[in-house]
Amino acid sequence: MSATLKPKVLFIGFGHLAKSLLSKKLLNSVNIHALNSKGVIKNINLKKKILNFNNDYNYIFFLIRPKTFLTSGNQFQKYLSKETLVISCMAGVKLSTIEKTLKSKKIVRIMPNVMASNNKSQTHIYMKNKNLFDSKLKKILSTFGTIINVRNEDQINFATAVFGSGPAFIAYIVNIFLKASKKLAKPYHHMNEKEVIELFKNVLETNYSSKMLDDFVRSISSKKGTTEAGVNYIKSQKIEKIIYTTFLRAYQRSKEIDSEKKNTNS
Repeated sequence: MSATLKPKVLFIGFGHLAKSLLSKKLLNSVNIHALNSKGVIKNINLKKKILNFNNDYNYIFFLIRPKTFLTSGNQFQKYLSKETLVISCMAGVKLSTIEKTLKSKKIVRIMPNVMASNNKSQTHIYMKNKNLFDSKLKKILSTFGTIINVRNEDQINFATAVFGSGPAFIAYIVNIFLKASKKLAKPYHHMNEKEVIELFKNVLETNYSSKMLDDFVRSISSKKGTTEAGVNYIKSQKIEKIIYTTFLRAYQRSKEIDSEKKNTNS
């Protein structure tokens, strides 16, 4: 392929995560086709259907549900050439399983998140062959945000729980905070949601480590005051254990997904 041509990319799966990867930076640096659940391929840059495809893709991103790949992943072999690098964004599907299913050794596992649309994903990456991570791949993945190389595949399971699912957990917690604030405000006070969300942002912008957050809580928790009353109640509800268990459940689910392939074949 000529150095002047943009790399050719295929997204297999075009759900919410796939769409969140489509930043202006990515669209400007590669030509993207997307295969949807109906088997239709579209040129995302030109916004038109592809009637005939050639398996000359430089990169193929797997963005389908793990179950779909585990039960019928071999149907996607036809889209690969010997030169194609496969980039799996699928939670829990091991690199060895992907290699066996696609009959390829050019596999990279990554775990981005939906913040990629704003170039703010912390994207974890794992591969057996470190030579696969060249400057071209780095340029593509950098459009998502920060790249974090991990040393073993189990760290992808950790990244799935904390960074892949984490945005949803955070959004859920913030929303609970908003709903509780509204409930307290009724019926005599008006509460502006934007102001409460700004409160979260302002606290985090000035406190960016565990120690700083601990010190921050202590600094405004005067003895027998309102803050201490609220913090003591939160502690009594064992919220730290709840959050840990939330991550643990997501991590354990990621670890068990690949074994479901054996169950479907038994």
